[in-house]
Amino acid sequence: MSSRDLRVGGEGVLLSDLAKLCGVQGSWIGLISDSKGVREERTPKENYVIPEIRTTHASDPVTPSLILITAPAAVGKTTAACYLSHTLRAPIVDLSTLHVGSNALEGALWKSMSPGKAGNYVEEMKGGHATLIIDALDEAEIRSGQSNFQAFLRDVAETASDMSGKPAIILLSRAESARSLTELFKERNLQYSHFEILPFGRTQAETYLDSRMVEVYAAAGKEAVHRRYLTPYEKARDILFSLLASVISDGSSDIWEDSSVRDFLGYAPVLDVAAEFLAVDNFTTLHRDFSPSEAAEGTAHWHLVAQVIDHLLVREQEKFVTQFIETTEFKSFGDRRLSAALYAPEEQCTRLLEYVENIPTSVELPAHLPERLRDPYELAVSAQLVNHPFLRGSEWFNVIFRDYVTARSLASVTTAGDSGTTIRSRLLSSDWKHSPMFAYFTHALTRDKGMSVSTCHSELFGALYESFKSMCGAGDTLYFTAGRTGNRLFASYAVSSKRQDEMILSMGPLGFASYEGNLTLTFPRELSHAEIYEVPEVILGGEGSSFKFGPSVYIACHDLLVMARDVQVFGTGGESETPVLLNVANLISENVKIRVESSRLLVLCDELSYPWTQYQKKLNPSKLRSNAREGSALYLELRRIVLRFKDAKKGEAALFQPFVDNLVIGENRRARTALDFLQSIGCVELRNSMYLLDLTEFAKLGISRPQLRELEISEAAVAVSQRLFEFASRKG
Repeated sequence: MSSRDLRVGGEGVLLSDLAKLCGVQGSWIGLISDSKGVREERTPKENYVIPEIRTTHASDPVTPSLILITAPAAVGKTTAACYLSHTLRAPIVDLSTLHVGSNALEGALWKSMSPGKAGNYVEEMKGGHATLIIDALDEAEIRSGQSNFQAFLRDVAETASDMSGKPAIILLSRAESARSLTELFKERNLQYSHFEILPFGRTQAETYLDSRMVEVYAAAGKEAVHRRYLTPYEKARDILFSLLASVISDGSSDIWEDSSVRDFLGYAPVLDVAAEFLAVDNFTTLHRDFSPSEAAEGTAHWHLVAQVIDHLLVREQEKFVTQFIETTEFKSFGDRRLSAALYAPEEQCTRLLEYVENIPTSVELPAHLPERLRDPYELAVSAQLVNHPFLRGSEWFNVIFRDYVTARSLASVTTAGDSGTTIRSRLLSSDWKHSPMFAYFTHALTRDKGMSVSTCHSELFGALYESFKSMCGAGDTLYFTAGRTGNRLFASYAVSSKRQDEMILSMGPLGFASYEGNLTLTFPRELSHAEIYEVPEVILGGEGSSFKFGPSVYIACHDLLVMARDVQVFGTGGESETPVLLNVANLISENVKIRVESSRLLVLCDELSYPWTQYQKKLNPSKLRSNAREGSALYLELRRIVLRFKDAKKGEAALFQPFVDNLVIGENRRARTALDFLQSIGCVELRNSMYLLDLTEFAKLGISRPQLRELEISEAAVAVSQRLFEFASRKG
């Protein structure tokens, strides 16, 4: 094979094909010391999966003097270096263990081989009969500093310029650290070829996962049972791959054909964590081993993804700390007890948001770093950050990492108040493209162990709504409820899906509580199938944009601020569809245009201005006799609950109990009272995890469901309201 066979952009080429271009020694040179930064990998790595590579720059038709191999973090550059060392009988200069600078390469070879052997080896390289491998360029930049690193690169370029014949030097680095290399090569007209290690494809991923599981089982002192029970294991493995892929892809085609899925599933750290999940004793019950509660909520795969990402952050911290504590500055002024605080996952997330999204923090991180170490630390972090595994250039590697970083930053105590406000504003802006990941990660990262709800700022409730909404496809419906309890707001989210003419809960309910004193809700774009009660302030729209009301919206709040200039109300147009009902003390808007299409809008408010007045509805509380306001509030909750029962069969309508208790009722005390009342008079019965509405018994009340929808206050409605109020009074 020649360099012409490895074309730019070509895929399907293996690292073993690249090795065939390089010089191979007849025997190992033999080192006099392997403690000077140079080593030989004489023992092959067992079960090594040879990765595919892609050519990004070729020197064709001229034979390159050196080869540059790059990859994102954790893809396996060091393992690739070991494979090449064994295949080519080539020594590795490991820069992760060296302070580099001018003459550092020559010095490392002399100390490891002896001056005579080192000289002979360089001559063999010039003739195309030997190869030198240099690994961990990105780590050398942190350990040695920018000026020393640049001096080292100039030495490498000088050495390579004397080479002819076959490529004599192979360099391995992360992509960002390689930029200064390629610029230097071009400046010196040095012939080089640049290859990128690709994530594993399906077959490679399966092979790698099999080997990792053997290691996981062995570490636990167990037999690798996945090889004995191959069929159930492969079924469990494929289910896990599909679950992880569903985070990114809609699953409409072969998941491995989607490059974004391959980038994630073929990432070795992802497969490492997958091996931990799959290394069980019984594959047929593996779905229960993930987590019963999370599986029921539809979040098991998201928690797995969060674990994978956390693993990457910890790994990145360990790599940075290993290098920084060896710097001259740290050895002079630092204390090794600082190590745990250096480049921690929360700090990485904060810095990544500033780097990509331009959201600064006013907090110096880490907080306990001595002032004398601040400047060298910041320089080292700058070099490390641009090589972060969550980045591709100056952008996010994918939306999964963006949303995890955003959610973790908001959950972190290191995120200052102004920074948190900026992040929340960005999430509610029109230019933020939402995905389900942010909501799931927020739920996972802000829930205390043993608690049923997660805790976050109430301003995030609207962003969570947008995030969950983005997961809904055709036939899916997002249900949202929020209300005040004490000095906090509580919210629930759930998604129902239509499967074979039956509606099931495919996600949730997931519960969130606001911090103490956070009592404002903001929805930037739309709202449908939502119930909001006893909230002090609700804000709709922003940035002068339009706002859309879908069907079945009920908002009961003190102040409703409509920031949008254009309000649209839409629905399916069905006769049984529940109108949008706004029950507010104050409705504040300016120059708003309202368009009602295929649905209804009802507004309960004493004082309204045009154009809201044309949708005003009067409950006439005086008809409701004693304690009119409480009576009307209870009646509205009864109306809301009854209208939830829609699909009547054999004189009954049914609703799933968890759906009612967590979404229709939630923390709403009035709604619970109304449901208890309906049960006490025989209209609603709980049977086999279903609430059943007896339509015959309900008809005896003298109120029709169309009357409920249109809020017609008949004598029968007044009588029911009075009975409900008396029931609530007795209940206390």
